[in-house]
Amino acid sequence: MTVNTNFLSPVRIQTPLCVVCNGLTFAPEYAPPNGEAWPVFHARVDRAWTRVLTMAAATPGHLAVVTHGLVCRSLAARHLVLPDGAEVPERWENASLTILDGPAPWRVRLLNCVAHLEDLDALPLADSGAV
Repeated sequence: MTVNTNFLSPVRIQTPLCVVCNGLTFAPEYAPPNGEAWPVFHARVDRAWTRVLTMAAATPGHLAVVTHGLVCRSLAARHLVLPDGAEVPERWENASLTILDGPAPWRVRLLNCVAHLEDLDALPLADSGAV
């Protein structure tokens, strides 16, 4: 299964009692205006992950999932097996690529990689695939 991630904001779990996001500290029960508290967010991610697992089991070959970095952060911290020595990234790069090997336990083969974006500006537009 291939997971293409898109980063929105850096998040770091500092302690079980608070979350640091963009340099600000938030308690787990904090819900920003028009937003959701961390437990509600993680529950929503868990429901989406269950759907992804169901689709992956029914899909021959690879499955691409496009989402935001905070969702990837939640999954990596709670559902995925990272390579030895790797830590959940605080910042998920824009248009990064993460590749998982499954089935469970889902192991990360490639984590938050942006190598495919290198030298992108050096390509002539006709060779870039742009439409």
